[in-house]
Amino acid sequence: MQPERPSAERGRAFGGTVVLIRLTFLYGMRKLRVQLLFVASVAALVGFSLLLVLVVDRPFAGELSMSPAPYREGALAQYWTP
Repeated sequence: MQPERPSAERGRAFGGTVVLIRLTFLYGMRKLRVQLLFVASVAALVGFSLLLVLVVDRPFAGELSMSPAPYREGALAQYWTP
C-alpha cells in the first residue's frame, strides 16, 4: 500500500493555487501582455512546486526508487516500524 496525501491537504494545496493565481490578476499593469506573462510565470512556479511535492513524496516508488534497507539498520533502525 502506497502512502497518499490526505484529501484535506490536497484540497488546501490546490485551493491555495487557485487563490494565488486569481490574486495575481489584481495587480494592475498597464500592458495586458505583461500582466499575462506575470500570471503565467506564477502559475508555472506553483505548478512546478506541486509537481515537486508529488515526486519527492514517493521516494521508494517508481523506476528511480531507492531501497529503504539503509533505514532499517544503524541509528535509524529505532524509528523504523515493521
